[in-house]
Amino acid sequence: MKLLSGEILANKKYGSSLYKLEVFSPYICRNAIPGQFVEVKCSTEDATDPLLRRPFGIYEIDKRFNVFSLLYIVRGKGTAFLSRMEKGQNLDFIGPLGNGLKFDLDDGKKYILIGGGIGIAPLCLAAAHLAEKEKEILFIAGFKDNVFFSWEKDIAKITQNYRIFTEDGSFGEKGLPTSYLAANIKKLNNSIIIACGPSDMLRVIQEILVNAHGFTALSLLEERMACGIGACMGCVIKIKEADGTVVYKKVCSDGPVFNLMEVIFE
Repeated sequence: MKLLSGEILANKKYGSSLYKLEVFSPYICRNAIPGQFVEVKCSTEDATDPLLRRPFGIYEIDKRFNVFSLLYIVRGKGTAFLSRMEKGQNLDFIGPLGNGLKFDLDDGKKYILIGGGIGIAPLCLAAAHLAEKEKEILFIAGFKDNVFFSWEKDIAKITQNYRIFTEDGSFGEKGLPTSYLAANIKKLNNSIIIACGPSDMLRVIQEILVNAHGFTALSLLEERMACGIGACMGCVIKIKEADGTVVYKKVCSDGPVFNLMEVIFE
């Protein structure tokens, strides 16, 4: 982890509120692994509004050119500021942060990546890593509407084995990724599921898998993080360990990767 500054190479508008920010950073490209994130300063150097940095899962890494990217939706002051940043400006950020995904590439299992909304972002880096290692992947994405329409070209570069669902049917198939999982649970067994998205989606996946066999389930949790390094205790969640003990974990420093079946959703 380092306090870093990287030149912005592009800040592409993907949709009405969706952007992809490309940043030059040899350090991130050398050291980050799938599932990790960066904490970005979303204000000018002398400004204090917003005061706190914003966490973003690393979306892409191109080691050939030492460029990494972030995918984000404009939702508040921080992301609105980010959307106005231009090529040639420097991005102030800390990273890579968190405990990322560690793969046993000799496990003989296929990987099912399930993303909801902007939760697809860190999963894309995981998918790219797995595809590079020639692992079998199924990527299932779910959105409310067609805001993520332009994103499809990015996942298509990684794998052709993907399904896209929208609640209103305006993009991909009408429906929910969780409904697809439930309907196909038997034929998808002997898989490792990695999910990232809204807690309601993760809770439903957890419920589907309670009585299923042949699955390992991991979650990349999304929480508001004030510091990103475990100091402020602002992203604490409850985990039920194998012996039934309930413990508290910090998403930023203990995670964001957790055994999905151990997470207590409240």
